[in-house]
Amino acid sequence: MKKRVSDCASKKEFRRFFTGIVLITVICISFGTFLVSAHEKESVNDITYMYYSIQIRPGDTLWTIAEDTMTDEYDSVAEYVQVLRDINDLDSDDIQAGRNLIILHSDPSDQP
Repeated sequence: MKKRVSDCASKKEFRRFFTGIVLITVICISFGTFLVSAHEKESVNDITYMYYSIQIRPGDTLWTIAEDTMTDEYDSVAEYVQVLRDINDLDSDDIQAGRNLIILHSDPSDQP
């Protein structure tokens, strides 16, 4: 009789242990999937940008500066001029000699 009670207790312990292992496995798989999908969403753009400040010289225009400093990831000078306007908070293409202008580069070795 004692052996039978002992067998039942042993089976209950085994079930609890097995259920715990299954639960832990399911939780680990769920978190692993979540972390992988979150990581994939973050790595949309792998380009590293560098910002430089240049002083505007007499005769410079936003367009000539854009032509001189534009990199390959832009399709047109007009697109890069708009980027320069956005990062410098400019309402127009007008710039004045003596002021500084922030320019954007994706290649740190290609400094102006």
